[in-house]
Amino acid sequence: MSIFKKHKSKSFKFFIQKFLSFNNLKRMGMYYWFRLNRLPGSTYSISAGFACGSMVSFTPLLGLHFFLAILFAYFLRANFFAALIGTAVGNPITFPFIWGLIYNIGVFITSKQDASIINHISVNMILNQTYEVLLPMLIGASVIALPVWIVSYLVMSAFVSSYKKAKKRKNNNI
Repeated sequence: MSIFKKHKSKSFKFFIQKFLSFNNLKRMGMYYWFRLNRLPGSTYSISAGFACGSMVSFTPLLGLHFFLAILFAYFLRANFFAALIGTAVGNPITFPFIWGLIYNIGVFITSKQDASIINHISVNMILNQTYEVLLPMLIGASVIALPVWIVSYLVMSAFVSSYKKAKKRKNNNI
């Protein structure tokens, strides 16, 4: 067997399956979890930053998520990096669910009769009939933004404070 033997190249399907495997997703989640907990700053700063990022993920404004997360984090004096990590709540796996939720909430609030439009959304429709799709999504996002911020803040605050207490306890025992 030669060292210089040509290797069989892996297919694109192999790389996608490996990327979306449970072990890889778990590994990435743990990496960002530890990265978030090891950020310098107070529990409030880290938790509020993550909450800002997760809140912004519930908007249909895709190109503006990072900018809006940093803007909200600046006004709340939160951690910018935690806000950027918080935008990972909105990802290609969760976006269909998020957009369906905010669209249905927006349709419910505006009392539109044609709620079945979600089954027929296309790129052409979004570009030409923005009012029928984007307006209900923005209204739904504005309604759900505060509850998402509160829930993600409380969850992250509990996790970060427990992590910091455990780290402090570990350092005191050494």
